[in-house]
Amino acid sequence: MKNFITKGKYYWHLFQYRHNELLQQDCLCEELKSKLKVKAIYHNSKAVELAHQSDEA
Repeated sequence: MKNFITKGKYYWHLFQYRHNELLQQDCLCEELKSKLKVKAIYHNSKAVELAHQSDEA
């Protein structure tokens, strides 16, 4: 059950990472672009952390 929840969190963060990356590419405002970049970096790091965590289990 724990592995199922971890996989769900992984895919959520991966989705959010890709979503923010796409929004960032189409964004014209530099301020918003930098905020989206920060969000994308956060979600990518969480996805990598969860992938590593599920590999250990």
